[in-house]
Amino acid sequence: MSALVASMLAGGSAWAADAEMDKARAMLRDGKPADAYALLEKQEFIRAGDVEFDTLIGVAALDAGKPDKATLAFERVLALDPNAAGVRLDMARAYFALGDYPRARQELDAVAGLNPPPTARLIIDKYYRAIEEREQAKRTVVNGYVEGFGGYDDNITSVVGDFTNAVLATYNLPGFLPTGNAVKRSSGILGAGAGVEVTHQATEAVSLSAGADVRHREVLRAHNYASDQVDLRAGISYAQGVNLYRAGLTLQDYHQRTDVPSADRNSIGLNAEWRRSYGASDQASLFGLVTRQRFPDIAVNDVNTVGVGVGWLHQFEGARKPLLYASVLGGQDNALNALPNGANYDRRFVNGRLYGQLSLTEASDLFASIGILYRGDRSAFARSNNVAYGGDHTSDVTLGWNWRPAPHWTVRPQVAYTENRSNIALSEYRRTETIVTVRYDLH
Repeated sequence: MSALVASMLAGGSAWAADAEMDKARAMLRDGKPADAYALLEKQEFIRAGDVEFDTLIGVAALDAGKPDKATLAFERVLALDPNAAGVRLDMARAYFALGDYPRARQELDAVAGLNPPPTARLIIDKYYRAIEEREQAKRTVVNGYVEGFGGYDDNITSVVGDFTNAVLATYNLPGFLPTGNAVKRSSGILGAGAGVEVTHQATEAVSLSAGADVRHREVLRAHNYASDQVDLRAGISYAQGVNLYRAGLTLQDYHQRTDVPSADRNSIGLNAEWRRSYGASDQASLFGLVTRQRFPDIAVNDVNTVGVGVGWLHQFEGARKPLLYASVLGGQDNALNALPNGANYDRRFVNGRLYGQLSLTEASDLFASIGILYRGDRSAFARSNNVAYGGDHTSDVTLGWNWRPAPHWTVRPQVAYTENRSNIALSEYRRTETIVTVRYDLH
């Protein structure tokens, strides 16, 4: 079709009548464009710049599935003859094959302006419709995943190791034994999760998104501590040059199948972010959040949280593509309900986090995350009879490896260690979790 249209629009160009060119044209007529391109490619260094040769090798490359090679040849032709309508139409086809729809439409517009014959007009209209369909499909993208995981957790409810002495130090109450969530348990764990994300490009600058995740975690040695979590989210973003503005809504419902009172909770949150790029390697961010968290069985834990943070991402040069991201978030929890002694769980917090990634190969990379959280009580004697204002220093370290053995598949082993040090003995704990996750991404 390409050679026919070029001849129809350009009045039947007379290609050089040498044997190699004739052989290539015969291959195109016989439906063997790859053979024609391989034959002509051997002469390209010598004959590039010859309009007839460049037109023929461009058509051969395009029909052989090499649109990037075709555009190079067509550009040489158009540099000498901008009104070569047939070549412009084939250039539009090449851009279409590359997914560069704006430039494909630009070439079609140029051809349409040259008053082409009716048959060529039908082909032009066909590509206009195809571009519109492709762009419409590209505006809405649906991605999803399913995953399974297994491993071991040595402290499934994050509790102090010596509960009896911790209660004595915290409340001056001797002889208390742990029950329910206060019992330190270790167990193997299994679980599964799935999620979906829908993104719609409303305009060149504005995009909308919505997503959902579900996750189940089974505790093998204590089945009544299994948990389910559902997360819903929606957001809008606006891109303007080097700036990106985002705002979103999040909903979460967490259910733990355990003794009453349970650790069940639900939350709703609003978040906003401003990102600004500095060159190709750096990006700064300013973000904020407001969250409403409720505990159906433990009303004194109900809080509204506000926070503001900053972050910086840097992509280093090098074969390993090292990446580093640092952030700091500060804010406070505002309690809704009072304890029997009139105190409440108002707290201030500051959280710093550092994340790094290093690519080992195209199919694998290492990652590490370090976090430090300080949380201080704002209400006297909220957590202890002996300590007026409690303070917690929580640190966590995660090390992991992402391995992609096949398209869409990721295997991720990781180890996470968390330690909370506090002047409230009952709040101290250590926890190590080792997990291997196998994930399949759907595009």
